[in-house]
Amino acid sequence: MAKQSADQQIIRAGDRILEREELVKLALAIGLEKKAVRPVALDLRPQGAFTEYFAILSATNARQVAAVAEEIRLFFRDQLGIQPVSIDGREAKTWILLDYGFLFVHVFQEPTRELYALEQLWSKGTFIPATEEELASLLAEVKAALPKSVEGESFSEAQL
Repeated sequence: MAKQSADQQIIRAGDRILEREELVKLALAIGLEKKAVRPVALDLRPQGAFTEYFAILSATNARQVAAVAEEIRLFFRDQLGIQPVSIDGREAKTWILLDYGFLFVHVFQEPTRELYALEQLWSKGTFIPATEEELASLLAEVKAALPKSVEGESFSEAQL
């Protein structure tokens, strides 16, 4: 049986199946939990782009850019079983890109975000509405759906 790519596999949090748009929002929610700001989700499918979605976040400094990107990467890997195809920008830490094939997660320092202006560059994409409250609620739902260890901790918390 051929291994499924992230584009083909069904992503679950426990018994809950996550739609791709929910994964975009989940990346934003995880970033907000690490104090990222200005979350934006874009649906690029109508544009025929090289990916289906962008999740864009800002952080105040290089350390926070790295921390936000790493938190998203670890949650997706440990809780959802999704690995990025590639990760770019870890050295400079002004813009880290997590490439999941169907989803590009961009974590910027604010000056770099303003310089590249992805929201304007891809303005023909559809902005996916999501309030910070909705994102926090989604993250709480997904965490609640994850399998618990004997001690009542989630899988990744038990590994720490």
